[in-house]
Amino acid sequence: MPNPWVMILVDEAVERLNRAGAPYGVRASTWTRRARARRVIESIEAEISPLQLPQELLAFWNTWDPGSLQWPVFDGFIPLSHMIDRHQLEHPPAPAVLMPIADWANSRIWIELASGTHPGGRVFHSRNDEFELSLWAFGVSGLIELVADSLERDLIDDRTGGLHRMHFDAVVKRSLDSLIGTESQRRFEGIARIDYPDHWQRAEGISEDHFSLRGATHTVEMIRDQRIDGSPLSATLVGTYQTSVGGGPLRGCIGMFRDTTGSMQVFVPQLTGLTGAIGHDGAVEIDVLAVEPNGDYLDSLSARTDLQEAVRAGDYHYPTDMILQLVEQMKYLDTSIVVTGLRPVR
Repeated sequence: MPNPWVMILVDEAVERLNRAGAPYGVRASTWTRRARARRVIESIEAEISPLQLPQELLAFWNTWDPGSLQWPVFDGFIPLSHMIDRHQLEHPPAPAVLMPIADWANSRIWIELASGTHPGGRVFHSRNDEFELSLWAFGVSGLIELVADSLERDLIDDRTGGLHRMHFDAVVKRSLDSLIGTESQRRFEGIARIDYPDHWQRAEGISEDHFSLRGATHTVEMIRDQRIDGSPLSATLVGTYQTSVGGGPLRGCIGMFRDTTGSMQVFVPQLTGLTGAIGHDGAVEIDVLAVEPNGDYLDSLSARTDLQEAVRAGDYHYPTDMILQLVEQMKYLDTSIVVTGLRPVR
């Protein structure tokens, strides 16, 4: 069970929110089926293990139903029954140590899970189209206090009836100014694993030598010469990388790698890019597996097959002929040089 003082802190924040939210029809409800809620919480704890729920979040969930807090409290808190699916859906690219707890327009609100010696509990925000994390609060009680403060001030957008984003951002900034003086401590790129705090890296399974440079074994020119017989080739190269295209059914990025001897197109699978900080275009050391050039190599990576199955299942909202045209075009992308490791050179 959470510390009693933690429970008091959370309960006081929720009671304040209920008072401030009454004119807007906002009220957090206590559990009517507490035993069932406890079982759901236990299943969430088993899912995220060895990470743990931070004390304040656990205190909140033990008493209050997060699903009862709906718009205009953002777009609503995520119900416990959806939590496991949402956490699995968001990771990757979201760090495993972050759990989504609320949605707001085209953005997410996350809480930091506890990991080993770190208690977690910080609340972050990110927009869907860019994974830059902004610190908002310390503890779920801090987040609830921010919302209560905004409702007490009637900071509602008349166009939408929800929280006014610019005014809410000012509330967040004022709160952080009283707690943290340095702007650099408030935001960072959440997709760049090399920039993670140490306890986040450990939670991702990144070892101390994960980004240690190993030295080049080949050049681009050597890769070209040695691939003539079609045998698979493993190599390490040092140069620069820049993404050309990524996302969608590729589950990764295709880009250009260059060194002093030439350039070549490479395919960076999603997980390689995430653990290797693909967000940093520039000097890198890469490990590659080069196979015989073949435009249809995407088949073995399952991208084209997955896309075709999705089209047949009706999972895409675009015209079918447009998607099938994309499938056909994908065979001209050379993904025969696959990046299996990526380490920024700094």
